Amino acid sequence: MKNTVFILVSALIIMASVFIAPQYQVAHKTDYEHYLSPDHLRKSRQELASRIAFWEQKLQAAPGNFVYQEKLAGLYASGFKLSGDINQLHRSDSLLRAINNRLPGRVGVLQSLAANAITRHAFREAEGYIREAYGIGENRFSSSLMLADVALERGNRLEATLLLDGIAPGTRFDYLIREAKLHDQSDDLDKAVRSMEKAAALAKTSGSPPTINWALSNLGDMYGHQGRIKKSYTTYLEALRYNRSDLHSLKGIAWIAFSHDRNPEEAKRIVSFLQSIHLVPDYHLLLAEIAAYEKDAAAEEQHKEWFMREASRPAYGNMYKSYICHIKSEREEAREALEIAREEVRERPHPMSYHLLAWAAYRSGYSAQALEILERHVIGQTGEPEALYHAGVILKETGRKEAARVHFQAAQEASFELGPVTAAAIGKHLEQL
Repeated sequence: MKNTVFILVSALIIMASVFIAPQYQVAHKTDYEHYLSPDHLRKSRQELASRIAFWEQKLQAAPGNFVYQEKLAGLYASGFKLSGDINQLHRSDSLLRAINNRLPGRVGVLQSLAANAITRHAFREAEGYIREAYGIGENRFSSSLMLADVALERGNRLEATLLLDGIAPGTRFDYLIREAKLHDQSDDLDKAVRSMEKAAALAKTSGSPPTINWALSNLGDMYGHQGRIKKSYTTYLEALRYNRSDLHSLKGIAWIAFSHDRNPEEAKRIVSFLQSIHLVPDYHLLLAEIAAYEKDAAAEEQHKEWFMREASRPAYGNMYKSYICHIKSEREEAREALEIAREEVRERPHPMSYHLLAWAAYRSGYSAQALEILERHVIGQTGEPEALYHAGVILKETGRKEAARVHFQAAQEASFELGPVTAAAIGKHLEQL
């Protein structure tokens, strides 16, 4: 009898070892510690400040010179990416608009205005600029690519597909990164990764460190979405070798430390460094997520308040509206969230915006309306994990239990991307079905 019990227990242990993958640590601080230094970013900022000073002197000597204005506009846009200072992006816009008012129809200026508008999540404005540039015809290749960007942001995959099919073979870097985004939005992540891998290979042949870094950093994100966490991590490290001040990759490593390694202290240490050198509200959202995992409700609420206070500044425009909508949906402000979601749909009629609207409607007590929005605009049109999870909740609460199970299980496959807090919530929902 004892031998039988021993055999059964042994079999169960073996089965558990097969079906439950052991948790192993991916992020090791010795790999990236030397990147957690303000010196790398300080050097980049000093170089940029020197270039800005040079062109400002030129502009002071020749006020109204549109060549100098355009140079400065590009540098200020780069300054925003380095510093997170939203005022630099507005300075860039101001210079570009001044040129466009005096010399309308310059394609390069219209493209830059569109690029800035995309950064500000002002997608209707971006579409207006880039359609004008496209209509002029000069530099049609770049305008077509940017028009595809806007089409994808506004949920028009058909137009993006037609534009990409009509402009270039899949042998150009700029083409491949749009192709990757199109595949990603079509829920074909494997094809998206293959396109981005080709883009990264092309970037390496170009010998341009910024281009190589950008491609690798984005590829690191995509490997994470695939669940290839180790590959994501090593790709972020490779990206950092081409740009030691790559904050995006460092944030990606922080997420791995938190979501995969379950090492919140290390994640907070990395994020604390990022906050000290890069003044954007985003980091408070990650810290709030970590606090929720640690069951520190006071810290979670504090970080959300800090985020809301900063992200709601008029200077940010639409940039953080979706995150603000989410937070308001969870509070006693669901009706306000509903209005924000409606604005988002007008600005960006994309399945993810409709998902926001459905969630805000559900949280406001309009479950039937939420379900209708889901069925018309979200289900079958996006495989984004957050949309799958929220669709599962709404389907469950409206009695569609089998459909809810399917959505929860699909979302569960992206547990790394969603994070441990949401993953635990999904598990509880599945237990209740």
